Amino acid sequence: MTTVHSMEALGNKFVLIDAISQKVDPREELKLVENCANKFQFDQLLILEPPTQKSADVKLKIYNLDGSLAENCVNGIRATALYAFDENLVSGESFILQIENNEAHIAKLEADTFSVRMTSFDFSKSSCAVEESAKLQFIFENLDISFEPVSVGNPHAVIFQNNLPDKIPDIGATLQNSNIFKNGVNVGFVEIVNRQAINLRVVERGVGETLACGSGACAAVLSGVKNNLLKSPVLVNFKKGSLTVEVNLDEQWFNLTGEAKFIEKGIKINQ
Repeated sequence: MTTVHSMEALGNKFVLIDAISQKVDPREELKLVENCANKFQFDQLLILEPPTQKSADVKLKIYNLDGSLAENCVNGIRATALYAFDENLVSGESFILQIENNEAHIAKLEADTFSVRMTSFDFSKSSCAVEESAKLQFIFENLDISFEPVSVGNPHAVIFQNNLPDKIPDIGATLQNSNIFKNGVNVGFVEIVNRQAINLRVVERGVGETLACGSGACAAVLSGVKNNLLKSPVLVNFKKGSLTVEVNLDEQWFNLTGEAKFIEKGIKINQ
């Protein structure tokens, strides 16, 4: 049996497995995704591991609901932070989390509120596995829709376009199925409230539309600031709450602040 924990960040649901405090066979991880999917409703499975980089305190592996690996999940990072502090896996009020070959610098601001700072972002086509010759637009129901690729460790397509049909999941799936992004993509739909506030919906790769997406929030603000549509810091509104994102393009960093919480601790499932 494996002990798992059900967690949430702005309605984005996670199942977390601590592979530091208990033994988890890497060969059985996809089976764990399947077993958890039979028991819980969740967006990503988070597995905590010992770090392989000397500078990091903890390593995070992220599985999407369909069993594919995700390179980043900033809401999942906050859930990981809550667990790591709660279980004393880290000391002090800050630590470094390894995700793939990147790092997130995490600070505890309140009991359930954390800031996540990262320095890896890229606006190039190649960073999102898009061919240089590809046009940054696609067609949905005879409507031309433009997007900007943004990598924040994982690939995003950011769309600033008003008056789209109320078919966000279908529009997102159309771009995801277009083969423009060779490794798949998370699609963010941005409605600008003012220069320091947006409403955001995200259709995630391997999941579908979710209630919130932390990396999508970062990608949207990075794109908006780059194109002089937004000014940092930006309040990013989702269906069940808000996040604050700060970016500095010159110094090459972005920072997200938000909450995370436990839904249920210590659940036993078959491995």
